[in-house]
Amino acid sequence: MTQASVEGARTFLLSTDLSDIKRLVPTYGLLDDTTPSFDQNQNQAVVVGSGVLTLAQGVSADRRTAIMNSLLLAQLVLKQKQVDPKNVTEWYRAYCAVLANLGWTIETKTDTQTVQGSTEFEAHQAILQVASLLLGPGTTALVLVVTTLNAMASVDSSTPWIKIFGRETNRANASNFQMALVEQTPDGQSRVSLMAFLLKATTTLDQVLFFKAHVSAVEFVCTSSTAAINGDVLDTIADDLRKKVLKYSTDYVSQLDI
Repeated sequence: MTQASVEGARTFLLSTDLSDIKRLVPTYGLLDDTTPSFDQNQNQAVVVGSGVLTLAQGVSADRRTAIMNSLLLAQLVLKQKQVDPKNVTEWYRAYCAVLANLGWTIETKTDTQTVQGSTEFEAHQAILQVASLLLGPGTTALVLVVTTLNAMASVDSSTPWIKIFGRETNRANASNFQMALVEQTPDGQSRVSLMAFLLKATTTLDQVLFFKAHVSAVEFVCTSSTAAINGDVLDTIADDLRKKVLKYSTDYVSQLDI
């Protein structure tokens, strides 16, 4: 895969058309076009459209913001191009292609199709099964994913991020959603574990992360990857990237407490 350059990333941002993405009313996320309050000394999480981003302690505040904006831009580009979210393989390929233009390098890719349990499917357990394979059982990274899921289960339905996530993921019988975990590497760079899920069911999907149904009524597909970030590229274009997605942030981004 060709490595992104600063010049190439800036050219990509300048050429990216988001004209068909309309502002949403009401907006459920942040107030006054601000960004979440990031702190590199804390484990934090934020909902970005149809994705949940967890950030491990040690990742700088500026890098957190740039990663969040990268994921938002990728979703917006796919909306602009009308990439079908029900085809998770093609959707994820296009998603990663956007990230690659911003200094991300997708290092591994695994496709899985699984249904958890002999009679009942539980979405959060299936997610954790995939996360355990990607992150390793018992790892600090996996614990962070569990913590984030638990936090999402423990708040009321009026919370802004629930409205954003529900709007972006709930379809009549299918849901495409993502989870990402960012960790700092010893050399000061960032490594991201990415998971994209497609859940199809014969019943209407609601609260997709905690959906339950008989296994015969469910199809669950996941594509997962690890990615390295070229900090020299992403950090340099961070302000251009921020400006590109700024007016959409209030519609698609909301911090959650973990």
